[in-house]
Amino acid sequence: MKTILAISLGLLLFACQPEDATPTTPPSGNTPDLSQAKLLKSGMFTGIGGHTASGTVKVYELNAKYYIVFDPYSSQNGPDLKVYLSKDETATAYIRVGKLMATMGKQTYEVPGSPNLAEYPFVHIWCEQFSVEFARAPLQ
Repeated sequence: MKTILAISLGLLLFACQPEDATPTTPPSGNTPDLSQAKLLKSGMFTGIGGHTASGTVKVYELNAKYYIVFDPYSSQNGPDLKVYLSKDETATAYIRVGKLMATMGKQTYEVPGSPNLAEYPFVHIWCEQFSVEFARAPLQ
């Protein structure tokens, strides 16, 4: 029993190393010009399960592509954080948009494929490694 406890504690301590954490600020460059884009939906982030997050999310369409923009945005850090679009609150049916670029600041994500965005009314920040939701924004 002590061995199992020691192994579990070791895994927990080493699972979230600083190099696994999301950067604080987004990378610079390669942000598309969305000044001519059509705003489709927007929402506000709230933290889930004791995690902290806040900010605005907007979904745009430009040249038959969809973009998700966080501005402003701030969240708690964690390992393996991803951005999802989902069909429901619990993200059982989702599109993985990409790795969370940063825990603070403006960031833009291109939505892969050509989904029917009417079917995806939620944006999530999700820790894939531990299957834990950090934040959610209902879109309207």
